[in-house]
Amino acid sequence: MIVLGIHGGVTLGQHEPAAALIIDGRCVALCEEERYLRIKSCYGMLPDHAIKACLDIAGISFADIDLVVTPGITYPGHAERISAYLRHNFGSCPKVGLVHHQTAHVNAAFYGSGKDKAICLSLDASGDGTSGMLARASRTSGIKVLEEIPIQNSLGFFYTMMTYFLGFSDGDEYKVMGLAPYGEPSIDLTRIIRPTSGGWQFDWSFIRQDPPIRSPFEPLYDNRLADALGRPNRVPGSEVTPYHRDLARSVQAAMEECLLSLLRAARSQAPDLDDLCYAGGVALNCSANKRIVDEAGFNSFYVSPVSSDRGLALGCAYHGAVLSGDTPEKIDDPYLGSSYSADAIRGELESNGCTYQELEDPAETAAELLADGKVLGWFQGRSEAGARALGNRSIISAASTEEMRDLVNARIKYREEFRPFAPAALVEQADDYFDTKDLEYPTMSITVDARPATAD
Repeated sequence: MIVLGIHGGVTLGQHEPAAALIIDGRCVALCEEERYLRIKSCYGMLPDHAIKACLDIAGISFADIDLVVTPGITYPGHAERISAYLRHNFGSCPKVGLVHHQTAHVNAAFYGSGKDKAICLSLDASGDGTSGMLARASRTSGIKVLEEIPIQNSLGFFYTMMTYFLGFSDGDEYKVMGLAPYGEPSIDLTRIIRPTSGGWQFDWSFIRQDPPIRSPFEPLYDNRLADALGRPNRVPGSEVTPYHRDLARSVQAAMEECLLSLLRAARSQAPDLDDLCYAGGVALNCSANKRIVDEAGFNSFYVSPVSSDRGLALGCAYHGAVLSGDTPEKIDDPYLGSSYSADAIRGELESNGCTYQELEDPAETAAELLADGKVLGWFQGRSEAGARALGNRSIISAASTEEMRDLVNARIKYREEFRPFAPAALVEQADDYFDTKDLEYPTMSITVDARPATAD
């Protein structure tokens, strides 16, 4: 069976549209719309380019697809909307199946892991009317839901609300996680959220209700939050003070304790299951994941490489494969996106006026440049699926000195208020680097052998 899993926006709040193609149980392609449009997260967009890329990688036409699966099972008329969209863009449409948003996350984590059985957890802000799901999963008996977490008790919404209060935006939760180590967990947040036996309690009244949130770009917090903390929100772009660092650390600590409370209870309730599979946007929090490894009591811990909503397409495709009677295969590596031939790379460089050299051993030259203190953009093979740069589309430097770390942050996180700690001289150097039309360092792009752009 050929199953296409897709996720995308019919509302502005939907984000990270993607497409995944599973053929006879094996994922042959997983492509994200933002990689083609170059618009981060692609809020409210549908996966036009991602679907086409999956078809190109597999060498098939849209008419070859047997089943399309998408989240949105609680949305009235959603299957009909998706069918109309696909017919318009691709000329036909097979049967469209719907799956719960959180179930799709669970599928992506469990079947992607290759485990035979496991406890599975999905946590994010919201999706199909809930903010999370705890489940038992087995390759023989399927997914059994143990608990659904309502939106009004959303750990993801808590973290995003505090991200806004700290002067960042939706999608910037990683900045709060990165800021947290610079502070102390000295701020009491128990009025807002607190761990309970087997979970947590979040006071939903701190989420703005009047008027209700309509856009992911609106701040989430109610004015009561400033009253509870005794401080106003940080204005975006303003100074990051010691208080903001302490607040970030306190938010991170509160989230970790709530998460661990849930997982410890799940471990005790299912002592026969030694493995944990995890997905959803909250699963991108690497600091919390380290504590899960150390303290939750599982023998193994798998985090989906496409934990956030960009992985819903994969979970949907797995769901369709199981329904079709296929045996889902694990994800061996995350290099599931598009690749490009040497001719395509050469044409792109020349059309953009880039100077380049073609080298027999680009790795050797790259090593020499890194040893010389240069910062490189590295491009090879198929694009990674997921939010992490894992060597095929990466910015790399020698991890040799603190100065190099600060230089990379000053250049790559250019003028970003999240990085207030780089030495002033390096920030000034970064300013000069970007303000100079004739760059001090000549641009060098290196072509490498790309993987074949086929399903095999």
